[in-house]
Amino acid sequence: MLKSNNQQGLTMLEAAITIAVLLIGILTIVQVFPLSFKLGKTAEQSTVAINLAQAKIEELFYLDYDNIGVGTIETKHQLSDNTDNPFHYYQRQTTVEYVDQNLSYSASETELKKITVMVYWYHPILKYENSQEAIILISKK
Repeated sequence: MLKSNNQQGLTMLEAAITIAVLLIGILTIVQVFPLSFKLGKTAEQSTVAINLAQAKIEELFYLDYDNIGVGTIETKHQLSDNTDNPFHYYQRQTTVEYVDQNLSYSASETELKKITVMVYWYHPILKYENSQEAIILISKK
């Protein structure tokens, strides 16, 4: 009778290699989570910032052209002093200037105003200040 060399099961070496490959795969996936968290938080903060800028633009857009002053109409300031308010970590600055038909700065009345709203926030994870800018043109009616 012939003996077959077909063995069923895994040797210890094969089991160790399989476990090592699985651990490397799992550790790689686990290292991606903090990066995706950082990117998600950055996107969230950027969205909040652009919404804060849009809110200021809409507030000014519904004013009469002559009621919108030229210059810095809102200096860079914190939007809330209350630390429980989610806007506490954001700052906003709004400037208005005359521009000509080429959208270049003009010192005199051109019946066209450019409103620029900058929103700043400190990114607590990446440890730097970030900003978003929104611009709109308003003409005399």
